Amino acid sequence: MSYEGKLIVDWKGLKAMGWPYSRVHTWRMMFDPDYAGNRFPRCRKLGKDRNSHPVWVFAEVLGHFRSCGLSF
Repeated sequence: MSYEGKLIVDWKGLKAMGWPYSRVHTWRMMFDPDYAGNRFPRCRKLGKDRNSHPVWVFAEVLGHFRSCGLSF
């Protein structure tokens, strides 16, 4: 799969990249102070509604993968 030109990635994109964790654990890694040293990048919303899809900036996710030693 080619990732050239990607700016954002959604949940399905994370899983396609090989993200091994569940949605709940991912949220814990974003917001829980216990994960301060290994904090996952915070998501953003595409709309103003609270039920809008969460997306992540691709460059931040890629940087996190590289800092943790994950490859995809």
